[in-house]
Amino acid sequence: MRAPTRALVSVAAAVGIAATGSLATAGTAMAATSPATPASASAATTWQAMDKVCKTYTALDGVTSQGQICAEVQKRVTDTGSVTGYRGRVALAPVNGYEMKPTTYHWNTGVGLSEVCAGGCAPQAGAWTSAWSPVNTAGSGPYKVQGEFGDGSLWDLHASWGAWQTADQTCLTYTAGKVCVRYEVRSYRDTPQERSRLTYTPVKGGYIIPMSIGVGSVIDGSTTVTTRTLCQPCTKQTTSYSATVSRNTPNPAGTNEYYATARFEHPNGKTSTLKASITG
Repeated sequence: MRAPTRALVSVAAAVGIAATGSLATAGTAMAATSPATPASASAATTWQAMDKVCKTYTALDGVTSQGQICAEVQKRVTDTGSVTGYRGRVALAPVNGYEMKPTTYHWNTGVGLSEVCAGGCAPQAGAWTSAWSPVNTAGSGPYKVQGEFGDGSLWDLHASWGAWQTADQTCLTYTAGKVCVRYEVRSYRDTPQERSRLTYTPVKGGYIIPMSIGVGSVIDGSTTVTTRTLCQPCTKQTTSYSATVSRNTPNPAGTNEYYATARFEHPNGKTSTLKASITG
């Protein structure tokens, strides 16, 4: 088992990390200049939709609508399919005389807060959309934008999601090949998620029979687990193989254990279980 100090890179990571690095400010052009020849087509980039989340807010009476706020993220994609950056913006649609004002945003990639408007945004009483943020090349991460209403109450909204990150893994090599189980985490909008990934790399003539994978946790002495049965039917895997099972992360804080498991059968009929875990 891995050292517990690797812990909530983990699930706290799932709450935040998606990649590490710094925010790029390379600009927000919609597309690169068209290539001179087809041979250089890989230089072309376009902005494509990635995620958009809208939420309607009510006044303190819980009934009267104050309007809708949307957070939107686009990804910059080359014509070969590579993603080279992300950008976000916020759109306001206040109603009934209410005002909305965005203040700051950030990407959950280790980058701090930035102002939505340089010098601060003015309160908006009508439909309004911010400029696109500078390009973020540190990873998609969730894009979180926040602000306040005219009465001083606060709002925040998330869009986008981070790449899966390996918090821990266990690998063993058998005569049939190499088997690994990984405990992976990410943030999906404002929701931390976790998953188990089983991978198998065979040697010539070798095989395994994957049986099940699970992702679980032990929180304050209580165990929960989500299991996926792979043996339906039982199938010999003679080539490279991968399978996952995922769920939203329960209570990603405190002193707990979060883990991934994988169970499989060897050619001799024996079964093995691998486990990767973190504690915090």
